[in-house]
Amino acid sequence: MPAMEEENVIHIPIDDLNRQKYPSKLFKTYVIADKCHDRTAEIARMHGANVVTERTDQNIKRHGVGKSNTIDYGLHCIKDWHSFDYLVIIDSDNDVSDNFLQRMNDYAIEFNDPEAIQSSLESKHGHGFINHGLNMSFIRSNFFQQLPESKHGCASLLGTGFASNIKKVIEPIDGFRFHTLTEDAYEELSIISSGGDVKFIPDCYVVNENYSRFGQASKGLTRWSRGAFQCFLYFFNWALSHAIINPNYKSFHVLCRTSTLSKMTQLIIIWGAWAWNYIFGVAFSSNIQILIYPSWFQYIMLLASLVMTFNIVIVENWYLLKPKYGCVKTTLLIINAYFFQMFYNIINLYAIVTFWENKWIVSTHGKEAR
Repeated sequence: MPAMEEENVIHIPIDDLNRQKYPSKLFKTYVIADKCHDRTAEIARMHGANVVTERTDQNIKRHGVGKSNTIDYGLHCIKDWHSFDYLVIIDSDNDVSDNFLQRMNDYAIEFNDPEAIQSSLESKHGHGFINHGLNMSFIRSNFFQQLPESKHGCASLLGTGFASNIKKVIEPIDGFRFHTLTEDAYEELSIISSGGDVKFIPDCYVVNENYSRFGQASKGLTRWSRGAFQCFLYFFNWALSHAIINPNYKSFHVLCRTSTLSKMTQLIIIWGAWAWNYIFGVAFSSNIQILIYPSWFQYIMLLASLVMTFNIVIVENWYLLKPKYGCVKTTLLIINAYFFQMFYNIINLYAIVTFWENKWIVSTHGKEAR
């Protein structure tokens, strides 16, 4: 568990791991209290976790940025990490289901030690359209994305509640060295593009604390969007070429995933072409649409974008939420989801045009609301 200034919540996942329905002799819990100036390390020890701090071994060379940097450093402070089968990442504010490790173990056996395994990701209730939008995206993703894609070994890693195969994934690169601001997406795309499997478990979970405040969400989503664009730059050419040369489910998954991770890239191209053609093109007799793609293809992409938005924001949410919440509340939640999508698109656009700012922004967590 990577942690920075998490004294208010760090005991929650530790206590949940202490209550696991899984033999305690088969796992160890470590908190990487990296650059903490509060009581995170002290409280973690009090609740039974092993603790690594930035002073544990100052001779270890640091790699990567942000969360990846902390995890990799902490891993190398654990001298026997090679003896374990999986490295499990859990965020410091998460609730963890009591069957979490047992179900991870079950899937590792059933699917012959897949490269990575992701649990279901749920969300703590907050307030505001940002929180509601994020919560609904988790619900929708678990059902419409993770379940079907897991059958093909193409589930998504979501930053917490997942296990990485040490022999197949971590040892070959000598640590947790996924050097983008979204280490989870980079690891996922790296595994799948190499022919490996990422599996999803629907019946165990971690519960994450989503953003509620505007400033907090803006910083966190900007960081995530920049990392997503970095993944686009790393993997898009590979994905496009392999989807043409060697088409299969995994190459198409990586192509679609890189595109949707940075969906504003597509819109920037469309809007940029239109802006030039219909504003500057008239004034300077300079039309560039041929250089990108013809106008008919732009219209197809715009129509597809509208259909996808309608399906994701309205149809899928209605299908999942209406039986539980009824018509009125479901409608209100969908309106929240729509405003969140607009907000996130603006954040995504800003992140793309400032993607070189490779800075990790720490998100603060609240009290122990479950």
